Amino acid sequence: MLSAAPMPIWTLKPRAERRLRGGHPWVFNNELAHRPGQVAPGDPVELHDAAGRFLARGYGHPHTLIAFRALSREAAEEHPWCSAGLLLRLQRAAALRERLGLGAASHRLVFGEADELPGVVLDRYRLHTADGAPAQVLVLQEHTAGAERLHAALLEALQTLVEHEAQRSAQRPMGAAGDAGAAAGWARTALVLRNDVSMRELEGLAKLPPALLHDPAGLDPARARIVLRAAGDPARTIALEADLLAGQKTGFYLDQAANVRMVAQLLAGSLRAGIQAAGPDPAPLRVLDLFAYVGQWGAQLSRVATAAGRAVAVTAVDSSAQALALAEANVRAAGGGWETLRADILRGLDALPARSYDVVVADPPAFIKGRKALPTGRAAYVKLNAMALGLLRPGGLLVTCSCSQLLDEDAFRDVLHHAALRAGVPVRWIARGGQAPDHPLLAAFPEGHYLKCWVGVAD
Repeated sequence: MLSAAPMPIWTLKPRAERRLRGGHPWVFNNELAHRPGQVAPGDPVELHDAAGRFLARGYGHPHTLIAFRALSREAAEEHPWCSAGLLLRLQRAAALRERLGLGAASHRLVFGEADELPGVVLDRYRLHTADGAPAQVLVLQEHTAGAERLHAALLEALQTLVEHEAQRSAQRPMGAAGDAGAAAGWARTALVLRNDVSMRELEGLAKLPPALLHDPAGLDPARARIVLRAAGDPARTIALEADLLAGQKTGFYLDQAANVRMVAQLLAGSLRAGIQAAGPDPAPLRVLDLFAYVGQWGAQLSRVATAAGRAVAVTAVDSSAQALALAEANVRAAGGGWETLRADILRGLDALPARSYDVVVADPPAFIKGRKALPTGRAAYVKLNAMALGLLRPGGLLVTCSCSQLLDEDAFRDVLHHAALRAGVPVRWIARGGQAPDHPLLAAFPEGHYLKCWVGVAD
């Protein structure tokens, strides 16, 4: 519960408000003129400039570098952390995804600061069910002390949102414009809490085991069949198996959706040209999926290749046997052939044939978690991409990604340049991507931009 005591007021040093007024949602501890001593991590705080003028309301933390995170800049909104204020933010976030045409498939519903809910990540996984009835799994993460303090009010607001969506869906005429399909009510919604992320420790919070908070219909988030847009045909969907209870992040990498679609379009054009040149029975397309996890890249590209009449053979490499088992099921369901290699990728891929794959996807976890890790993380990215290029046939596609926020686009370009020099493989880069539209960006908040994706053709 949030405190009912009078709200503390924190004051900034002279001119320290410029960044906040420009749209940045954070204040650092060295920007504060003074702070009341009786503030617990995550307590509501009102922020003023040096002249005593209102700037924002949010939550504070007296012991961390990021001292304040803004929830509202509206002076009239006195309690943005109550369930009504949180519901308003959830409704705005959901409306944006609907306008983008993302509502009928799995998507990120809340992306922290970009959706006015700092420290909160909420993913909505639409499910493919045997009876065809609408169902969903919501996966919630609370990264900060302030987000954790919002927990009870946020759950109340979330239930209200889901019930309102179901009511509107039931009242909508069949085939209505903008129809996103039937919506699942609270009785067909599972809720998973994934406070097992290491960034919580920066706020003095413990990493907690995943928890299933609500599952009245027995949807089993640990073996969910999630609905995604088919990369080669966004009007259609594809169902992939994922572990939303204990899998990486919230169980899946929704942020790659736009990049998968971009690569699928490039591959489809390449396949059309290749089939015309190679005759009626070309060799199978060879795809190497590094850090495959549950096989999103392999499955989606298999779907594209088979739709073009081309057989595909996917080699998936990951260190997790459980992830590879899910990846195999997903790739086989999409029509792809399958080969597994369980390995620590950075220790080497000597078992794989050099210069023999048509497509190599390198989609690793973040190698850089903090500034101290920049040198070793950068070296790891160079090593990985040099190995990937050494496995790519001449004329093949390299798809390479980084989700390390501290490695910006210019630094990633430099990494790729040095990797190509090390591998002795010239590359022409033909496309770049980033995080999907359900992970929106604020121009004033570069910290929210983390995902890079480059696509190149090897010579």
